[in-house]
Amino acid sequence: MKKDRRTFEMDVEETSSVKVAHTASKKCSLFTWFRRLFTLDNLPNQKQHFPVFIITMSILHIVILLLTYVTRTGDVRRFILALYRFGRLYVPCMRPTVDHIRVHSVPCKTFIKGDMCSYDDLIKQECFSFAYPHQIWRMITVSFLHSNWLHLVSNLSAQLIQGIPIERKHGTPYTLVIYWLSGMGASLVGLIRLGSEGAVGASGCLHGLMLFFIMDRLSALKAKHGYDRVFIILQLVFLLLPYVVTSAALIIQHRVVHDAHVGGAFVGFLLGIHAFGLPLFCICKNDDIYQKIFRRLAIVLLILYFLMIVVVFLQIDAPIVDRILYSGIISNGTIDYQYFE
Repeated sequence: MKKDRRTFEMDVEETSSVKVAHTASKKCSLFTWFRRLFTLDNLPNQKQHFPVFIITMSILHIVILLLTYVTRTGDVRRFILALYRFGRLYVPCMRPTVDHIRVHSVPCKTFIKGDMCSYDDLIKQECFSFAYPHQIWRMITVSFLHSNWLHLVSNLSAQLIQGIPIERKHGTPYTLVIYWLSGMGASLVGLIRLGSEGAVGASGCLHGLMLFFIMDRLSALKAKHGYDRVFIILQLVFLLLPYVVTSAALIIQHRVVHDAHVGGAFVGFLLGIHAFGLPLFCICKNDDIYQKIFRRLAIVLLILYFLMIVVVFLQIDAPIVDRILYSGIISNGTIDYQYFE
């Protein structure tokens, strides 16, 4: 009897250990699958980098917007509002207005020197006088600012979900190049079409990352077979869907600078061709030769693209700001009226 009881206890222990091991195995498999989802390795045990740039940018985005909500008064609030005025994408601060408008007399509500002042005086006060009217840094600083939490969540979903896999595979320097070149390409196109409104947001950079990510996965899809191809398709769906969903809410509001998105995406597309070639399912014998041609052509097109939009930007005059010309009202840095980018 004692022997049977001991045997029964051993069987129970073995069954319990098998169940625990099976549960742990399931958790391990789920974690491994989830980790693989965020890994763009084309080779087994490919080296992965820590995504320091994407994580740092995401923290900065959250902190800057958070400060606009927690600091309603005081010096910090004034600093944040000044930061938005100093950093937003705003054509009147980056290009000169035509001469007869610059010297035009307008109601002067903020100057002590008199009841009237020039249009240029108020624009300069709104933009800050430093480097006015050639404040080119705004093409970079716009990417640090967001209008509200919906805008931030939409951009963070793409920045983290697509940016982390890209930086883990390609490293920080290469990710910096993709991010900021896409941002500048987006800003230049946005400036040409923006008019007298301001814009904030990093989605121009993120559309570049998104197209580069798609090119990376299409290139991998070309080289894989069977289940690996199915996994890459699932990877594209899972890592692109969150941004599509959150962006839909912004598009409904009609406050999106679509031109900037197209500009950033085009830069990411060309950088993707330069990195991976054109991801066509080509079975021709000279595919390697054609891919080298496509890579070099992508760089040529990228240079021509930037030259073209820079030349066009340098030819335009700043649009007239009606609230300043007719009422003498300058922006106090209020964030809510900014257009999304």
